[in-house]
Amino acid sequence: MFRWTVAALAVCAAVVSAQDPPKQDPKTETKHLTVTTSASPEAVKPGKPVTLAADVAPKPNMHVYSPGQDGYIAITLTLDANPAFTAAKAKYPAGEKVYMPILKETQVVYSKPFRILQNVTLRPGSGPLTVKGTLRYQACDDTICYLPTTIPLEWTLK
Repeated sequence: MFRWTVAALAVCAAVVSAQDPPKQDPKTETKHLTVTTSASPEAVKPGKPVTLAADVAPKPNMHVYSPGQDGYIAITLTLDANPAFTAAKAKYPAGEKVYMPILKETQVVYSKPFRILQNVTLRPGSGPLTVKGTLRYQACDDTICYLPTTIPLEWTLK
């Protein structure tokens, strides 16, 4: 009887853990910026779009390059391919034009908090899903540009 009880508890624990996946921390912090992920709506239905958001906050005196800035590595959100959904193109806000005296040129950058949005649509038959992706960027401060960085991101859809 003791063996059956241990086995029954193991099965119950597996069922509970399969129903409630552990919550992922939506915040990722690097030495250059902080990224917080969210989805709207949180509960999705197959065939209906859901908007994934990456809220990016550069740290003080930091900037990252906006898409369209030639000659530098612009910030890029890329979702991992998954047959459970289709993805539209990511939408980036307009960057701000900033004159860089040390380079004697104007660049299009983000130095203030901004939001990247990307719509995905679950395919029929899809259940709860974790969408994975990456954010690649090159950050600079007033005197130096740092090596390009790629960080993993996740969105949990119910």
